[in-house]
Amino acid sequence: MVTGTMTFDANAVQEFHAHVYYDTATRGSASAMRDRMVGMAGSRLKVYTLSDGPRGPHVMPMFGVDIPRSDLPEVLSYLMMHHGPHAVLIHPVTDDELKDHTHHALWLGERQPLNLSVLGSGIA
Repeated sequence: MVTGTMTFDANAVQEFHAHVYYDTATRGSASAMRDRMVGMAGSRLKVYTLSDGPRGPHVMPMFGVDIPRSDLPEVLSYLMMHHGPHAVLIHPVTDDELKDHTHHALWLGERQPLNLSVLGSGIA
C-alpha cells in the first residue's frame, strides 16, 4: 500500500539515451546491433556511429542512441533481450547530467567505467 502523495513532473524527462559498449573483440557485433536498431526504428531513433575512443563521460568504445519517451518500452525490451556481450547504459535526459548517468541510470550487463568529472558538479 502506498501512503502519502507522490508527485512527479513527467516533463522532467525529455528523452532517454542508450550507450552500447564494445571492445575490439565485439566491435563487429556492436556494428551489426547498431544496424538492426537503425532498421528497427527508422527515423524515430537517432542512432550514432560507433565511437572507438572516449566521448564525453564514456571512456570505453560505444555507440549512442537517442530514444523518445514514447519509444522507450520497445527499445528497452529489444536491448534487454538482444544486448549479447555488450554492456548497455540507459539513462533519462534531464537538467542534471551527473544524476542521469549515476542515480537515474539503468545498466544491462557489466557496468562500465565513466569519467564523471566531465559532467559537472552535483551529488552522485
